[in-house]
Amino acid sequence: MQNKSTSADVKSQNDKVYKGTIIALVIIIGVLAFMLITSRQALQEVSTEKTIVDELNLELKDELNTVLEEYTMVKMEYDSVLTKQDSIIQANAREIERLIAQQVDYRRIRRQLNLLREITQNYVREIDSLYTENRVLKAENVEMQQEIQRVTRRTTELAETKEALESKVEVASALRAFQINATPLRLRGRGREEETDRARRTDRIRVCFTVGANPVANPGTKNAYVRIADPAGSILRISDADQYSFVIEQDTLQFSMKGPFTYVNQDTEVCLYWEKQDEFDEGMYLVSVFTDEFRMGETLFSLR
Repeated sequence: MQNKSTSADVKSQNDKVYKGTIIALVIIIGVLAFMLITSRQALQEVSTEKTIVDELNLELKDELNTVLEEYTMVKMEYDSVLTKQDSIIQANAREIERLIAQQVDYRRIRRQLNLLREITQNYVREIDSLYTENRVLKAENVEMQQEIQRVTRRTTELAETKEALESKVEVASALRAFQINATPLRLRGRGREEETDRARRTDRIRVCFTVGANPVANPGTKNAYVRIADPAGSILRISDADQYSFVIEQDTLQFSMKGPFTYVNQDTEVCLYWEKQDEFDEGMYLVSVFTDEFRMGETLFSLR
């Protein structure tokens, strides 16, 4: 009798172990199933976000191509007029393509793309207006004096409108530079400077510009940075060290030269010099001017 009782107890204990094991397995399976579902949802969300980013970048790329195609159609007709502007537009387009490839902030690329679209549209409108007016003047020789008066009045109205718009933009926007001039110089005896356009004779580059008056800008001491890109696109610089770089819009850029200037909300003249480090190459150079916070403008010069 005792053996039968012991056997029954053992069987009862085994049943409890089996049931406990089954319950534990069911719980583990439930946890694993929950983790699997959660992981799939997370992967699906990541995939969805990547798809959205890819679609936005594709949209930006398509819009950039549209802007360039529209501009190219006009450029083919007025190529001789757009030589300088075309280099600036192409440089900005390459910068946008770089930002798209790096998948930086969508709003930043959108701002850059809107700026490029505005530049191309302004150039197209200005060129089309000039050619239209020229054809009208040639066709209406009999009414030449009246046409001249009409164009003069229209030019005056456009100039007044442009001045009013520029005044509003300056009040509402950041610092901007105008009359940007980059001049290759040859050094002669006693420190005299002589302008040149030959690469082998150039000893320094002088970059001068005017920082426009802006009554709402913060006055004080500011830094001007100048980047000179050679015909191959490389930035002329003393070194790649951090001390020869600056940060703007979260990008770290190397500068060719840097200099402080005092700004008191009035037109301010600034000149900086690049001293020759190596021989200059022949071709077109792109000069970009920045402050600590803003890109102020660009210009071009060439050496032969």
